[in-house]
Parts: sequence; C-alpha cells; structure tokens
Amino acid sequence: MKTNSFMYRASQIVKYYVQAVCMVCFAFISIAKGESLPKLQVVTEEWLPYNYLDSEGKLVGRATKKVHHVLKAAGVEYEIGVYPWVRAMKMVEETPNTMIFSIFRTEEREKRFHWACPLLGPVKEYMFKLSARKDIKFKNLNEAKHYITSIVKDSVGYVYLKKNGFEPGVNLDVSADATAIPRKLVAGRVDLTMTTEYSISEALKRLNLPYETVERVMEVHDLNDKRACMAFNLQTDPALMDAIINALAVYNADPTLPVP
Repeated sequence: MKTNSFMYRASQIVKYYVQAVCMVCFAFISIAKGESLPKLQVVTEEWLPYNYLDSEGKLVGRATKKVHHVLKAAGVEYEIGVYPWVRAMKMVEETPNTMIFSIFRTEEREKRFHWACPLLGPVKEYMFKLSARKDIKFKNLNEAKHYITSIVKDSVGYVYLKKNGFEPGVNLDVSADATAIPRKLVAGRVDLTMTTEYSISEALKRLNLPYETVERVMEVHDLNDKRACMAFNLQTDPALMDAIINALAVYNADPTLPVP
C-alpha cells in the first residue's frame, strides 16, 4: 500500500511539472510573438480569513496569497483594491479587464461573468447566535425567520435567505460591510448571522473575544457544496483570462501547494 501511495504521489508531481513546463513555453511563445496582456484590475472585499486587511492595511489572507501566486505565475500586471461587496460587484460587472475574488459560483451569477474555479475548497456555512442568548432556539430556516439575521447585501447567503422567504427590513438585516456584522451580533442589534466557523472565529479575534462568545445553531447544508472562485467581467481580454485560468489549473494540480 505504501508503494502504491508513493507512486501515485510521484505521478501527480510529474503531472504538475509537465503542466508547469507547458505554461512556461506558452508564455515564451506569446512574448516572442510580441503579445502583451492588458493590466488587470482586481477587486475583493474583507472576508476573514480569506481576504482581509491586516493591522498595517495590507491585504492578506488564504485566498489573497493564492491569487498573488496565480497572477504572478500567469505573468499578469495587476493591482488589487478592497471595497464593500456591493461596490466590488458593481465594478467587476461594469469594467472590462476586471476580476473579483472570492466569489461563489451560483446559477444566478453564472452568465454574468467568466469564471476561474476553484479558488477555495468547499466550506461549511452555519447560523450563529451569541452563546448567552438562551432564548434563541430553532431547528430549521422557517423557525429562524422569527429572529433577525444579519447578512452582506448581494452575497450568496443573502440570495439564499431571500429565496427561502427572509425579508430585508423584517427578519433580514442587510449590511454593505461584512466587518460590521460581528459587531452588530455582539452588541445585540441582531440575533443571528450566517457564515463559516473560520470567518466568525477570526472576526471575534479582531474584537478581542473568544470563539465561545458564539455558538452554532444549525448547519446550512444547501450551501456546503459551493466553492469560491475568481470571476471576470464579460468584456475581459480572452488571452488575459486564459493565462490566469491556466495558471490556476497548474496551482490546483500541484499536490505540494496549500489548499486555502
């Protein structure tokens, strides 16, 4: 069994290096032909721990690190800006040669962008409440409608909750800024939020609070198969997208690189 495992891993590494060599050859051919790629504008939001600003105002995070790696491997000139989610989405939909991350690929968004997937592995989404709120009890989304859930406008969670009967201004508190939601929850201005364990844990650390401040009420199974991607404006240069999509495929095929 150990020999088979070793052989499989060795074959995967060889496969990765073959793909990498092909990518390098493609880049040299493009340069030889005098082809140049346009500059890429990249937009994102703060979503702990995947893409967020550190104490020095630098964009960091698991997804950010992978995006830098992929864009550099693709030979792309780029700059990244951090915006509220609604503004970032507006920018990528209206501006050619613009890319957004980390964005979930959904049926509703499919035709609005060109896609490079996956950027992240699948993550589990939960409904969270304050641990001290013993009055909050429910077993399903219908029962959760009796409470106020805070969510980022136009996020995949926002769309999902609206489809399941939640109403903004009634039982849905809509925020343009993801970093404001944990503060609202802790202050008791809302009852619930829907996010990942990673995200709520990192958000609480920013507030100097332990993870035990909150507790999971229920898992949102319908969203567990979603994987975050990179997405491009529909008018983005095809050669620019191809270079990035190929570089992402090489990264994802390399078993020695971390999966965010």
